[in-house]
Amino acid sequence: MDSGRQRRRGTRVRAQIPVRVSSLDPSSAFAENCHTLMVNPQGCGVRFPRPLTPGLQVRVENMPGGGTVTARVASSVPLNSTSKYWLIGISLDNPGNLWYLGPAPQDWGTYADIPKFFPASVKYTSVGTSSIETRFNQR
Repeated sequence: MDSGRQRRRGTRVRAQIPVRVSSLDPSSAFAENCHTLMVNPQGCGVRFPRPLTPGLQVRVENMPGGGTVTARVASSVPLNSTSKYWLIGISLDNPGNLWYLGPAPQDWGTYADIPKFFPASVKYTSVGTSSIETRFNQR
């Protein structure tokens, strides 16, 4: 029975992982240190001091392993009626076990593998760890 809701693509795991979220939109510039509350291969939920507009393109930095990824804001809801914090849903542009969780839940499937390396600047070009394209700063 399909109720019209989108089916979750991987169990959410509670995990407090420190990250830095910054806007890729010059008209709403910000950069905040925060931490995840839950993660899965498709993204995460972070505790944030203010709401963000769904669809906003962001960069998530200081990932486990030192990586940086691009993503978009999927949702923005207050944690509760008295909290000054918001739960920001973040959808990764290129999913994977970028959280270095192991063992990962079985329903993470091909995303369960922990990347063998995650340099400071990477770009995922397709699904799987073999598709990592390393970008080194060339001067």
